[in-house]
Amino acid sequence: MSGAGAVDTIVAPITAPGAGERAALRLSGPRALALARAVCAPAGPLEPGRLVPGELAFSEETAAPLLLLAFRAPCSLTGEDVVEVHLPGWPALLAEAVAPLVAAGARPAARGEFTRRAVAAGRVSLRQGLAAGRLVEARDAEEAAAAAAELSGPLRARHAALREALLDALALLEAHADFEEDDTEAVGEADLRAALGRAQAGLERLAAAVAAAPPRDGETDVALLGPPNAGKSALFLALCPGARTTVSPVPGTTRDALEARVTRGGRRWRVLDGPGLDPRHPDLGPLDRQAMALFAAQLPERAVVLDLEDAAAPSAPGARAARAAAAGARPVVRVLSRCDLDPDRRVPAEGRLRVSVLLGTGLDALWEAIERAAPRATAPDLAMAGEARAAARAAEALARAGSLPLQGELPLLALELREALAALDEPDDAGRQLPEELLERIFAGFCIGK
Repeated sequence: MSGAGAVDTIVAPITAPGAGERAALRLSGPRALALARAVCAPAGPLEPGRLVPGELAFSEETAAPLLLLAFRAPCSLTGEDVVEVHLPGWPALLAEAVAPLVAAGARPAARGEFTRRAVAAGRVSLRQGLAAGRLVEARDAEEAAAAAAELSGPLRARHAALREALLDALALLEAHADFEEDDTEAVGEADLRAALGRAQAGLERLAAAVAAAPPRDGETDVALLGPPNAGKSALFLALCPGARTTVSPVPGTTRDALEARVTRGGRRWRVLDGPGLDPRHPDLGPLDRQAMALFAAQLPERAVVLDLEDAAAPSAPGARAARAAAAGARPVVRVLSRCDLDPDRRVPAEGRLRVSVLLGTGLDALWEAIERAAPRATAPDLAMAGEARAAARAAEALARAGSLPLQGELPLLALELREALAALDEPDDAGRQLPEELLERIFAGFCIGK
C-alpha cells in the first residue's frame, strides 16, 4: 500500500515459467494504464478489449515487440484497472519487462495477490478463488476435474438456487410472523411446509453430491474385508506390487491396519488391509476382537469395500452380517478368494468375482470392478471440505426447523433458517447483508403497505 486507504499497482508474470511461444504479465491497480503507457510505448490508446501493439526498449537500438490488452475497473479480474502485456515467450525478456515497470512505480505482486484482490472486489468468491488455486496445483485429471467443476457457471448457479430456496422459505416465514394476515395474503401452514420441503430437498441433493465426490487428496480408498485367513493379505500384495505386509496361515496375524498406494489408469488408490472380521471365530482372543472392531469403525467414509469370501472355507452367516454392517452404505465389490483351492468350482460364486492370487486369475477383472464402483469427480457440487461441513450444518438446522410445530414456534423456526443460511454463506465469505435481502424479498412478494 502506498498510503492509508490507498491501493498500489502490482505486477507479476501470469504464465508458467520457462520458454514458450508466448508469455504474459499483468498490471493491476490505479496506475496500471499510466505505467503501461510509460514503459511499453503503445501505438494507440489503451481501450478496453482492444489489442494494442507496443514495444519494450532494451537500448536505443534494440526493442522487443509486445501486445497490450487493457481492462477498465470494475470490469476486470481484480475489479481494478488492469493491463496484460503479451510478449514472446523468452524467460529473460519477461524479467526485463517486469524490471522497468517496477522501476516506474509498480510493486511485485505477492503470491495469490491478484486473486485476493478479486475476492475483495467481489469479482469472485473465496470458494472460487481457492478452487482456481486447486486447479493450478492439480496433480492429475481427477483433481483438475473437481476444481474446474467448482469454477463452472452451472455449478455456481445450482449453489445459488439452493440459497434462493432457503431465502424463500425464510421470507415466507418472517412475513407470516411479522405482518398482518391481509398484507401477506393469508400465508398458511401448507405454504410454509412446502417452502421448507423445497429447501430441504435441495440440501439433500447437495449432501448426496458431496458424498459422491472423491477425497480431497485425490486418492480413492479400497478396503479389504473378510474372515481371518481368507487370503486378504495375499490379495493386498497382489493389488499393490512392492508393498510389504505379513502373510501367514495363522488366523489373526494382521492386527494393525496396513496401507499401500498404487496408481492405475491415471488414478491414485490407497489400499487398506486389516484384521479379519468374524466376531465368533474360535481362534481369536480379546485383543484380536478389539483390533477387528477398531478397523471396522475407522473405515474411510468413501472407501470401496472388497468383501472377501474364502473358496476353501465359506464363512458363517454371522461373519457375513458383520462384514455387511461394517461396509454400511459404501460401494461393495464381492470377491470369492483363493479359487485355486476350488478347481472344480464346487463353491458357488453367488455373484462374486472368482480370484486366485496364486494363479494370477481374476485380478484384472477385480480392478475393473473397483474402478466401476469408485466415485467419480465429474462435477461435484462441493469439492471443499469446509463448504461440505457448512452444507451439513445447514441441513441439520433445516431438519430441526421442519420438525417444529408452526403454531407458536415461528421465531425459533426463523432462527433455525437463519443459521442454515449463515452456514451455507460462510465458505464464500461474501459479506451478504441478510436482513436487507429478506426485506427486499418480503416487500417484493407481498403487497405490504399497499
